[in-house]
Amino acid sequence: MHRDNTPRSSTRRHYSPWAMASIVTAIIALLLAGSMPPVNIAAAIFGVMGLRQIRRNPERYIGRAFCWMAIALVLILAILTSMVEPPLQEGIEQHMVPDQGVEATD
Repeated sequence: MHRDNTPRSSTRRHYSPWAMASIVTAIIALLLAGSMPPVNIAAAIFGVMGLRQIRRNPERYIGRAFCWMAIALVLILAILTSMVEPPLQEGIEQHMVPDQGVEATD
């Protein structure tokens, strides 16, 4: 029985770790309904890092679609969150203008 001891060719490509981190982080941001902006930002950064890693080693890594989906997901989530959430109510008393033309009658 002859056993082939030659190493297998490294033609099999793997998903980029940054691409996987970006899509997982984007899904976590979706589950949190976009309420934590640092998670959204992290997913976008991981996506960009994944795209760079894939561009530098295309013969080794795949996952470009995961990166773009994560970036698109967090951008859409950020836009929708900013449209739905009301503005902060801190210090609203400072910015309120009292009624100047109305006089109180007793």
